Amino acid sequence: MKKSFIVLILIITAFLSSCDDLEQSVDSNLPYVEKLIIQGQFGINSRNLSVSVTKSLPPLEELTLEKVTIKDAVCKVYYKDKVMNLIHQGQSIYVSEDTLTLEEGVEYRLEVKWKDKVATASTTIPILPEIISVKEKKIRKWGFDQITYEFTIKSRDKGMIKISETDYNYSDYGFQLIDKIDNEYKIVLTDPIYDENPNNISFEMVLTDIQYYPYYQTRYEGDSDGGIFNNGGLNVEGNVKGNNVFGIWLGSNYLIGNIETYLK
Repeated sequence: MKKSFIVLILIITAFLSSCDDLEQSVDSNLPYVEKLIIQGQFGINSRNLSVSVTKSLPPLEELTLEKVTIKDAVCKVYYKDKVMNLIHQGQSIYVSEDTLTLEEGVEYRLEVKWKDKVATASTTIPILPEIISVKEKKIRKWGFDQITYEFTIKSRDKGMIKISETDYNYSDYGFQLIDKIDNEYKIVLTDPIYDENPNNISFEMVLTDIQYYPYYQTRYEGDSDGGIFNNGGLNVEGNVKGNNVFGIWLGSNYLIGNIETYLK
C-alpha cells in the first residue's frame, strides 16, 4: 500500500512538471488563427448605427483594449436603396455620421472589411407584440412572498422576448423564444416583483431579432453543438458570417408601459 502511494505521488509530480513545460511551449508550437470580432445592436429609437470591431489574441497573450482594437476597418450598412459608411470614432467603435430614423421590418445589412477578412450580417427591428391581457400571480420564492405578472401577447414577428420591471436590475437571462406566430398566443412572465401596487410598476418589453436565439443558447444556456469533445458554452454562435470572423449584429424593439393599464 505504501509503495502504491509513493508511485502515485511520483506520477502526480511528473504530470505537474510536464504542465509547466507545456505552458512554456504552447504559444510557439500550436497554430493560431486570428479572428475578426463584430458586436452591434440597435433599436427603434437608436439615433445612429454603430458597431464594435476588434480582433482576437493568442490564448496566452495578455488581453487589453489597445491590442484588440482595429482602427482601419471599412464598415458599411446597406438598407433599402441606401449605403451608409460607419466611421471610426475611437477605441473599437464605428458610428454612422448622420442621425437616422430607423424602421421596423427593414433589413439592415452590415459589411465589415479588414485585411483579407470580410464579415457580413443582416438583421431587422421586429414589430412589437400586441398585449392581450395582464394577470397578477402571487408566488413564494426563496422564502419571500413575491408577485409576477402574466402577459398574454400576440406577436406578428418571431424573436426573443423579455418583460421586466424597469427598476429591476436584470441581465440577458430570462428571455423567452417566440417561434410560432400564426394566430397563437404566448404567455410571458415578468421577473418576480416585491411591490404589490400595480400603480407604481412600470415595465419594459424587449423583443430582439430571432437570430439572438442561438447566441443566447450558447452564451448563457450552455447549449452548444460543437461536437462530442466540446462542453456547452465553449462554441458561442453568432449571426455574423465570413471566414475567421465571429459576432452579433441584431435589431431590437422595446416598449415601456404601466402594468395597471393592461391589468385585468
